[in-house]
Amino acid sequence: MTRERRLRWRLRVRDRIEDERGATLIWVASMMTVLLGMASFAVDLGWAYLNQTRLQRAADAAALAGVVYLPGFLSEATADAQAAAGANGFPVGGNTTMTVTQLADNKLEVTLTTKVPTFFLRVFGMSEFTLARKSTAEYVKPVPLGSDSNVFGNGNDPSQYFWAGIQAPYTQKHQGDPFATRCIENSSPSACTSTNPDYRPEGYYYAIEVASGVANVTVDIYDAGFYQRSSLDEETGDTRVDYNHAPDFTTNFALYGVDATPQDPTDNPPLGCQLSVGAEQNPSTYKNQWRTISCPALSGPVTPGIYVLRVWTTGSYAAASNHYAVRANAGSGPDPRVYGINDMSIFTNRISGTATLTLAEVAEVHAGKKLELSFFDPGDADGPTSFVVKMPDGTTATCSWYAEDENGVITASGSGACDIDTTGRIYNGQWIVATVDIPATYTCGANCWWTAQLNMNNAHDRTTWKARVIGNPVRLVPNGP
Repeated sequence: MTRERRLRWRLRVRDRIEDERGATLIWVASMMTVLLGMASFAVDLGWAYLNQTRLQRAADAAALAGVVYLPGFLSEATADAQAAAGANGFPVGGNTTMTVTQLADNKLEVTLTTKVPTFFLRVFGMSEFTLARKSTAEYVKPVPLGSDSNVFGNGNDPSQYFWAGIQAPYTQKHQGDPFATRCIENSSPSACTSTNPDYRPEGYYYAIEVASGVANVTVDIYDAGFYQRSSLDEETGDTRVDYNHAPDFTTNFALYGVDATPQDPTDNPPLGCQLSVGAEQNPSTYKNQWRTISCPALSGPVTPGIYVLRVWTTGSYAAASNHYAVRANAGSGPDPRVYGINDMSIFTNRISGTATLTLAEVAEVHAGKKLELSFFDPGDADGPTSFVVKMPDGTTATCSWYAEDENGVITASGSGACDIDTTGRIYNGQWIVATVDIPATYTCGANCWWTAQLNMNNAHDRTTWKARVIGNPVRLVPNGP
């Protein structure tokens, strides 16, 4: 190759290198733009994801806060849901909107929509993201006790087998009522030898559960006052206990309105509707008679929800047991449901052989949880006795149980089939506490009532039952489509 040709070749190589350097700079500049765009998108996408997580938490909090106001107070549910969303960083108004939907009488759906500003994507013309998250919450109603109808404790009805009961204040605790009596032991009908630490002056609570579209609700009490019977088997079986002295006490019934704490009957607002009947007062009016608690607040259209009937006794000279029944009717729409809340005190005086009592309604939502059942002073009868806990399908539940005396001493225990022998009053004045593991596969369809099968002989059993499902009563559930 001549010198001249070598020179031309070198010039061509130099020109090509310079051309490639220019192309590389253009390529690098283009890639930097792409990389910066991707980095901007990654930063803003992470920001959007963070805010979407925060928005979901706010929607969850809003649904949980509002659901307890259902079914009757959707406006209050909305207000509390908005407050919860604001407390979690998304105040409603401006960039954030909220939609609240009542899906059922105990289920609330909340949708939050908000706009989140971007950082780097503004360069590409995207100034904000629009995010939306949905949450659905439900509250589980108190476990209904004792009745699957509009009547509680009608011992005249062969399907119920029991009366509602409450003791006078100075009755001894071992007579079967652990909460309405002041005394573990008494020295007279007006004085305690030892006081009862479980005494609850507010008495017992019953739910009057009103559905939507109901008007003109009446609440009636059967045999509201105490009227001494000649025997425990006669009529309601009202009787003096501990002392053969005419008691002087009053049984009180008062109605309370719905509120936002369905699991707690103690804080409902009073309706100003009360019936108080003294012992042996006006037997022609109250004895073996249904009498209505006058309550103008339940006239006309009635806000749906759980109303509360409170029953308690007052008096300074009293050792006796009063037995009665509760009924609720609607002038239009379905009759309200009536059941015990948290616990119920009852008297059975017409069982000879086997009787099945409604115990507790355990919904399918409780599958996999624990059901705790407590029975105070069970088995007062004149022969062999036992009680058996039955599931809705009729099979005997499996449980572990123990008996505990007044001093907290465990006197007996067992496990396996929930079939407990109570012969011989061996649990007089004691609690039997049974814990049932509700199967994870538990289903009950339209009938979710667990029952207590009582096997008795000539029974006059005054006892108190409790039931609760262990777990949070307010929870998030999957959203609908």
